[in-house]
Amino acid sequence: MKKITFLMGLLPFLALNAQSFEERETLMKDFYYSSGDIGDFDGDGFQDVVMNGAIDSDLNGNVDLTHNEIYRNNNGVLELYGELGEYSTHLGDIRFFDFDNDGLLDIVSTGLSYNDIVNYQHYRFQNTGSGFEAVQNTPGRIYSSIDVFDLNHDGFLDYAINGIQYVEGVGFTYDVELHKNIGNDFEMPTAWLPGTQGGGFKVLDVNNDGELDVVVLGMNGSYDAVFQIYINNNGVLELNQEFPGMNTGDLAFADFNADGFLDLVAVGQDGEYDLKLNYYLNNGEGSFEVHTIEGEGLSGSSVDVGDLNNDGYYDFIIIGDDDNYDAYVKVFIYNPEEGNFSKFEDTGLYNLGSNGMIRLFDYNNDNHLDVLMSGFDWADPDIPALNKLFENISTEENQKPTPPTLLNLEQNGNRIHFSWEGANDDKTPTEALQYEIRVGTASGLGDIAKYKVTTPFWYLDLEEVPETIFWSVRSMDASKVYSEYSDENELSNQELNIAGEFKLYPNPAKDIVYLKSDQKVDSVELFTLNGQRMKIEMRNDQINVSQLPKGIYVLKIQSGQCIVSKKLIIQ
Repeated sequence: MKKITFLMGLLPFLALNAQSFEERETLMKDFYYSSGDIGDFDGDGFQDVVMNGAIDSDLNGNVDLTHNEIYRNNNGVLELYGELGEYSTHLGDIRFFDFDNDGLLDIVSTGLSYNDIVNYQHYRFQNTGSGFEAVQNTPGRIYSSIDVFDLNHDGFLDYAINGIQYVEGVGFTYDVELHKNIGNDFEMPTAWLPGTQGGGFKVLDVNNDGELDVVVLGMNGSYDAVFQIYINNNGVLELNQEFPGMNTGDLAFADFNADGFLDLVAVGQDGEYDLKLNYYLNNGEGSFEVHTIEGEGLSGSSVDVGDLNNDGYYDFIIIGDDDNYDAYVKVFIYNPEEGNFSKFEDTGLYNLGSNGMIRLFDYNNDNHLDVLMSGFDWADPDIPALNKLFENISTEENQKPTPPTLLNLEQNGNRIHFSWEGANDDKTPTEALQYEIRVGTASGLGDIAKYKVTTPFWYLDLEEVPETIFWSVRSMDASKVYSEYSDENELSNQELNIAGEFKLYPNPAKDIVYLKSDQKVDSVELFTLNGQRMKIEMRNDQINVSQLPKGIYVLKIQSGQCIVSKKLIIQ
């Protein structure tokens, strides 16, 4: 049974935590019906921007041209890098992601083009290193959203599009359309789940089982507002939980309360067209409890998450319209002691409204989240759409997180399990850290897999296991600041096979640990996560750990030329 909590009054925001923002001039165009994404497409360490939307090309006050642009971040200055020309879309979505595993971020987009108002468009663009080349054009969706993920754990990123599509002779269709990456191309899209328009969807691991689940929000083909959570049960998505639906809104996720499980936030209109703003706390078993923040919902809205007051916990920001079609941008700060959110009134942000987007990113690499927004300015009699960038002017230090220190790999046939521990941050609790895993066939490469995960483990199912695997992990805090990569692990096929033959039990242990293997054991060493070597003695297959402090350790086993690492927990 789901629990519903109504917060009748928001807690007062403490002035000592206040952050403020100042607008920064950019060369970015003002986009109508826009969306955007953030990513470092040129690998220089600064976050770049891609925008889709429409513009008023002749400045007569009327939007008249679908136009998409890519902006390169040149040391904190957003410069025009290129345009997508006739392949532009608006009223849809756009994303950076590396779909060919060459280390360069590519682009996928969908939406409406004023060049073709019937057959909605969907494009893929390959990053050649010197520009973006259109490589695919198929029918697309409007009032849509895109999410990117590795559904089958093969190392290649898939994506799906949720929205409305017009099919000749059929009419409008609503599906979440799956595009499965097969390495050198994508399979023909399939209708994956019942879809929606005017909402959003996210692919995430709800219950920390290593499999990807799905949340769908918006208006379905029967014009009902829905909010549905599907759990991945051995590769089959099963409807697990439903909440009162929302339309003309958006959805995001983060581990707000730092308990190790992802929570949700959603904003929009319910089935009765009342404005709603809810957050959903994960109970750790794959279900959520809904909490309503009264009187703060917006329509035509967008939401993003990140640490906005530099306390290490995820907050969120929303943009959209109230019941009077007044434009608002609102910031809500998570209070870890109370377990709820407080509204931050004095932001310094400009109030833009519906049919745009809001994104949090660190554009100047000062380890604080800045705000990129677009939407209608309802306060202006001409009702223009504007694009604005605001810098977070906090001077409080926010250090990079540290990378994991304990990397563990186990192989079962062609399935390789990765896990890691030891990462920490000066503010973000370890349980709320996210990670980027990089797996390659040579040192420093991510040609097998490279993407963000929200759990301290992942697995890959490979058609063929390479002769040698190089892998490392970096952590990311709630301000979206990355650590350096961990020390890289290099393991040959022989070492992988040998590693799987060593069995360590019981684990966790209190007194005696047994190490079993048909392989010869030449030496055994035990280390803390900080690298301190601990004194142990092994007799036959037994290790006495009764005198050691409780904690997590690394057991290093040498067998011939191979060194195998195993995690050991002492209780």
